[in-house]
Amino acid sequence: MIKKSYFVISLWVVLGALSALIFSSFYGKTDIYIPIYHDISNVLERTSPSVVNIWTIKKWKAWQEQSNEFGFNSYRRVIKTGFFPNGSGVVIEKGLIVTNFHVISDAVSQNQELIVENYLGKTLQTQVLGFDLEADIAVLGIVDSIDLKPFKIRKNIDQVKVGEPVIAIGNPQGLGQSFSKGIVSAINRTFQDKKGNFIQTDASINPGNSGGALIDDKGRLLGVVNVIKSTSGGNQGLNFAIPVDTVIEVYNSIVDR
Repeated sequence: MIKKSYFVISLWVVLGALSALIFSSFYGKTDIYIPIYHDISNVLERTSPSVVNIWTIKKWKAWQEQSNEFGFNSYRRVIKTGFFPNGSGVVIEKGLIVTNFHVISDAVSQNQELIVENYLGKTLQTQVLGFDLEADIAVLGIVDSIDLKPFKIRKNIDQVKVGEPVIAIGNPQGLGQSFSKGIVSAINRTFQDKKGNFIQTDASINPGNSGGALIDDKGRLLGVVNVIKSTSGGNQGLNFAIPVDTVIEVYNSIVDR
């Protein structure tokens, strides 16, 4: 009877511990791997609300043709308005988005409106809260909610290894949110004209991905996509992201943490 009681108690302890680990993983408290939960399609579904597309509302003058009642054509100057893709951004906290400064630099210098778009296509105007030119990091703020969710951050970024699978999420060429898979090709890359070190990846990255996310296979943010080294301007497998620890450090300094 005593042995049976010990067995039942031990079984409940094991089941309780396993349940705790599973729920902890769901809420980002442990790194335990759960096959179904960490399936790539599940990871992408969970991280989609954490990345936004960034657009600029631009106005420009143009000639518009018009006809009068006698059938004669004439032209007049009009002001036209349109949406232009800038890049991508990642949600760090509720209402706060990080992107590259070069993604929004023209909008800042020309006093243009910025719009963020979530994975469902909902848009909302945003404002620039601050930026660090040297680090190429900017923080955007939004007031209303549009179904955005902050990223889970990779804590042990110093333990990232070459060969780890990664996924890049962004808005390439303004086509909308897209995903591409690759590996960590190198770490601690440096450039003469840029501050800090970078994670190199062969995940397909193109103009419009800048400011987007580089995540690991569990959906944790590894870095913010920053630069492409290419002779054509498009993806040639030499793509780089700012490590998330650097991103968070600059982010905290901008928001005065």
